[in-house]
Amino acid sequence: MDELLSINSNSVERFLHHWYGTVESVSRVHLDARPYVPAELVEWHMAAALAAGPVTFQDRPVTPRDLVPDSSGMLEFWVENQNGYSWAVDLNDGRLQVFSREAGEGGWTGTSEVLRDFLLHCTVREAVLGGTSKFTIFVDASDINEALESFEPLKFAALSSEEPQVKLWCSEDALVRMAPPPTGYAGPGGQLWMLTFAAPSDSRIERYTSRFGLEDFTETKPARVDLPYEPPPF
Repeated sequence: MDELLSINSNSVERFLHHWYGTVESVSRVHLDARPYVPAELVEWHMAAALAAGPVTFQDRPVTPRDLVPDSSGMLEFWVENQNGYSWAVDLNDGRLQVFSREAGEGGWTGTSEVLRDFLLHCTVREAVLGGTSKFTIFVDASDINEALESFEPLKFAALSSEEPQVKLWCSEDALVRMAPPPTGYAGPGGQLWMLTFAAPSDSRIERYTSRFGLEDFTETKPARVDLPYEPPPF
C-alpha cells in the first residue's frame, strides 16, 4: 500500500479503493458543502461516498451540511465516538493544521498533522477498528520485530484520544495497530504489546494468522491466543 508510505492528494481515494472497492455509479453521491470547507474535506467525503461500504465505525466525521465554523474560524470536522474529543482546523491557517480538544476543555491544542494527513490517518485507523477480517494477539516486546516482519511503520502519531504509544503499520496487503495492552491485561512480568492485524478479506488475513498458529481463523473468528489470563473481548 504505497499510498500510505508516500502520502499525496489521492492517498485516501487509493486506500479506500484498495480496501473496500468502489461503487459502479456515482449518481447517488451528493455533497452539500459550503464554499469555505477545505478541498481536502470535500474530497474525503466524496471518496468515502464512492467506497463500496462504510468507512467509519468508531469515530465519525461531521457531515458536510453541518460543517460550520465558530466565531474564531475553527471548523470542527471529526468527533470521537463518545464525544470525548473533537478535531478542527482553523480556516485562517493556510497550512490547515489540525487541532484537538477534549470535552469540557476550553481551548484547542495543535496536533502534529495537517488536514490531508489526519484524514488519511483516521481512515486507516477506522479500517483496522471496524474490519471483519482481523485478529488481536499479545506479543512480548522481545518478539515484536518477528511479529511485524514485512510491515513498515506509518508516520502517524497517536491521536489525542489514544495512548501516546499507539502506532499503525502496513504491509502490501494488511494493517496493524500496535498499542499497550488494556489495564488488567498486561500479564505477569515483561512488556507486552497488543497487535491488531486487519486485511480486506479472510483470504488475505490468513497469510498472517499462520504466523501465530491460527490456521483455523476463518472457522473460529474472532481469533484468540491462549494466555495465562483472560484476553479482552476483541
